[in-house]
Amino acid sequence: MRIQRLRTNISVIGKTVVAAALLLTFMPQAVPLQTAAAASSGIDRVIQIGSSYLGTPYEFGSNRSTTRTFDCSDFVHYVFQKGEGLSLPLTSASQALYVKKHSAVKTSWRNLKRGDLMFFMDYHGLSQSDYTKYSKSRQPVTHVAIYLGNGRMLHTFSKASGGVRTDTIAGKHWDYRFLFGGSV
Repeated sequence: MRIQRLRTNISVIGKTVVAAALLLTFMPQAVPLQTAAAASSGIDRVIQIGSSYLGTPYEFGSNRSTTRTFDCSDFVHYVFQKGEGLSLPLTSASQALYVKKHSAVKTSWRNLKRGDLMFFMDYHGLSQSDYTKYSKSRQPVTHVAIYLGNGRMLHTFSKASGGVRTDTIAGKHWDYRFLFGGSV
């Protein structure tokens, strides 16, 4: 009887350790908290709400009165409205102007904070050399995303991409297309 109870306890402990290891493996990496706890919790709500829509289909010019589809600016507008109660402008270009008016603009995505908006120019190819002939200061904003920290962003950009998703930035076309970013 004692041996059976001991085996059961070891089995339960082993399963608990495996479950904890799996949880830690698949949890998003921790990002340092912002200095203002209230701002951090608001941004965390924005990102949590945005993440709950992973896989929601992309539709250019999406219907702003439904969450069945999003385009990039509709997605950003919606999650900031729901998570922060902040009504951002409706297009990526006007959201960029809003950030320029209300924030210190950063031209390197590596200097962004979790929850900052990121603005991009048109897609011209996968390699860095595809973008060298374009002056970033003269390029219009055509895409917006939310910086998650750790070199990742949350956004939606095409039907083929699968809709709302997260992507890494470094060494990808997103890195070469990045124009500027900042806080809302």
